[in-house]
Amino acid sequence: MYQAAVGGLLYLATKTRPDISFAVGNAARFCADPGRDHWTAVKRIFRYLRGTSDLGLRYGRQDSGFACTGYADADWAGSLDDRKSTSGYVFEVGGAAVSWRSHKQTCVALSTAEAEYVSLSAAAQEAVWLRRLIAEITGGDSRPVTIFEDNQSAMCMATNPVFHGRTKHVEIKFHFVREQVAKGHIDLTYCPTEEMVADVLTKSLPASKFTELRSSLGLTRQHPEEECWRYQNVVRSSEAEKQDARPGGRQMTSPTDVIP
Repeated sequence: MYQAAVGGLLYLATKTRPDISFAVGNAARFCADPGRDHWTAVKRIFRYLRGTSDLGLRYGRQDSGFACTGYADADWAGSLDDRKSTSGYVFEVGGAAVSWRSHKQTCVALSTAEAEYVSLSAAAQEAVWLRRLIAEITGGDSRPVTIFEDNQSAMCMATNPVFHGRTKHVEIKFHFVREQVAKGHIDLTYCPTEEMVADVLTKSLPASKFTELRSSLGLTRQHPEEECWRYQNVVRSSEAEKQDARPGGRQMTSPTDVIP
């Protein structure tokens, strides 16, 4: 039962609800031997989804085309069991998230800069794929993907290879971001911690901050009452058009005749 419940939440977290990615990821770590507290956490996620069932990703029109921006963040030594950090990144197109991930890092970071650097490397891999995808869709030259980062030390590690003495213990695969920055495929930009959207994917936050960052992900209320009203009007309009198409059908005198 616990595995089935978490599996359903994981599907939702990876498709349309990035706001629950961190909570569901934590619950998924205990699928082998869940306890009472873990069940309580899963039920709390379901209650949250019940209360926010009208939230959805809403994409807007962009004058600049398919401009893609990303955010990368990490919570250093957030896991109390093995002291590993949690990485999180999110990419937005049209004012809403199109790709995101929250996961625990595979190695123990020795500093906040190293944890942020590992997270930045994972975001760089996703940015390269999104850049190629956008180029195929638009049929033009792909522009660099902007990634916002709130740790200046990690940005220096990614743009300045002189720091060899401080990064010689870092695995080679994490230096992938350096190559992408050097090629001009990625543009690193500093972002204050207060404005880091990916922060919601790495740690628990106060309710006010969580709501603010949730809106920054593009999750807005869809107003089901308004949508239902529009659907009813469309159905009534369709029925009225069918009636008018029949011989001797009712003739409309104004566009508002279909609305009682």
